[in-house]
Amino acid sequence: MNRRNFFTLGVPLAETDALSQESSPRNQAQPAFATRTTAGLEPYVPSASNPWDYSKAAHLLRRCMFGPKDTEIRKAVTDGLDATITQLLTPFTPSLTEISSWAGQDPNVRPPNNNNQSTEFQAWQTAKFNHRDQLIKWWVKTIATSPVSIQERLIFMWHNHFANEINVVDFAEFMLTQNLLFRKYIFGDFKQMVKEITKDPSMLIYLDGTKNYKSGNRSQINENYSRELQELFTCGVTDWNNNPNYTEMDVAEGARALSGWVINPSPKGAYYLGLTSAFTQGRWDAGNKTFMGKTGAWKADDIVDIIFAERADQTAKFVCTKIYRTLVYDIPDPAVVTAMADTFKANNWSLKPVIDQLIRSAHFFDATNIGAMEKSPIDYLVGAVRMLGLTDIPDFDVAKTGRMSADLSQRLSTIGQIPLGPPNVKGWPGGRTWVSTSTLPIRQKFMLDVMDSKIMLQNTKYYKFDAIAFAKSFPSPNDATKLAQEISNALLNVPPSQKEADALLEALLQGAKTYEWNIDDPTFQADKHIRNLLKAIVQLAKHELY
Repeated sequence: MNRRNFFTLGVPLAETDALSQESSPRNQAQPAFATRTTAGLEPYVPSASNPWDYSKAAHLLRRCMFGPKDTEIRKAVTDGLDATITQLLTPFTPSLTEISSWAGQDPNVRPPNNNNQSTEFQAWQTAKFNHRDQLIKWWVKTIATSPVSIQERLIFMWHNHFANEINVVDFAEFMLTQNLLFRKYIFGDFKQMVKEITKDPSMLIYLDGTKNYKSGNRSQINENYSRELQELFTCGVTDWNNNPNYTEMDVAEGARALSGWVINPSPKGAYYLGLTSAFTQGRWDAGNKTFMGKTGAWKADDIVDIIFAERADQTAKFVCTKIYRTLVYDIPDPAVVTAMADTFKANNWSLKPVIDQLIRSAHFFDATNIGAMEKSPIDYLVGAVRMLGLTDIPDFDVAKTGRMSADLSQRLSTIGQIPLGPPNVKGWPGGRTWVSTSTLPIRQKFMLDVMDSKIMLQNTKYYKFDAIAFAKSFPSPNDATKLAQEISNALLNVPPSQKEADALLEALLQGAKTYEWNIDDPTFQADKHIRNLLKAIVQLAKHELY
């Protein structure tokens, strides 16, 4: 399907099956694949006929980041492909200063007085919810203020892959620990990350690992994590030929091996838990288990090792499909995913070689993949904050509490993607689900309200936009025709058509002549002209894509 025509042409009949598969019950076959170009993982080599230009650089940064700025895109053009990818693959450490009062501290998991009418209980509950809100705002701010790096895109991908809901885990301290775990492994050993996420306190709570035990004759084996480990986190339900990758016996036997893990107690006392987990021999089912045809007195790490040995090809393809869908297109190309999987296995499950190979490839830069994905709510809202340089964002006062301090978070929730709040263990389905008749008007209204300076909370204006400074960050602020083109190229996934370009120039001029354009003349009110141009741009269908 040509995504650029999505909002005018509707959904082609040939693609409805792929959509229904993605939303159908979880025991269905693998989603459909599509071969849309012959380009593969061979490196993209700039040439006179296929140059490294603004369009290519914008595509790379848009897919790897959230809301790249025009100045960053033009710098990428100047720096070149290799230097830009080197920068993208350089991690950074976000500051925890604004949540330092509780970050890294053992959570108070129960109040000293369980009477929910007591002052102590109310204070405990308020603190718990404040920490949760602050963590969401901290991550949103980290994304919006990040340097040029693929880091936050990948961390969000792993958060969606190993989906945990903060409303279930309940404590921000545990969810921050998991977020930092993803940061540790974004370019590292995926198999080791799976081993660590298996024992992560948030995961032990979310998928009932702490309830999975055998003690004497009492067996409380819980299969939740064992099932998701195989179905959603590693090999998937079936291979590409629809052969099952695991059996119900594997789920049951795996659960026995995964038993015995608890969250460490805290030295702070009985009302607290630690941020690490521990294996408890007395809660582990010590009997032999037969898992994927291998028999032994297996423990958690053994189960992961067996999956990666016995289902190596399936696991590599399953995980590379996720990476492909995050960075390239919703419907994966089987030949490209197979080649990625080969790289993944050849590098002993290291993630960086796979990601580096993909974003350097001719396939990644093929014209069919540029501007072909729907913006997620994070891409749309937080990307706009970053790219437009909006200031006075309520959520960016992270330590502040209360509803008025979480406006951006609430907007993300309304249109379907608040960090730490995936809909279930499968995560957000993404793709075409992001844009609908209910979410599109809300998305566009936010941008229009920003341009009209309409967003006010308690008589204070927020999401401030300096239109003149924004326009002057482009190369040609004093040339109306060029400025309209440059701003359009920065905001749109592909250059506007000639008809669109003419309409956008008129939206900028508003009846004036091009020779009358004067950005520095206060009587000309260029601020209003620039805002009017942006309002026209955000109402184009292609603004919903990237």
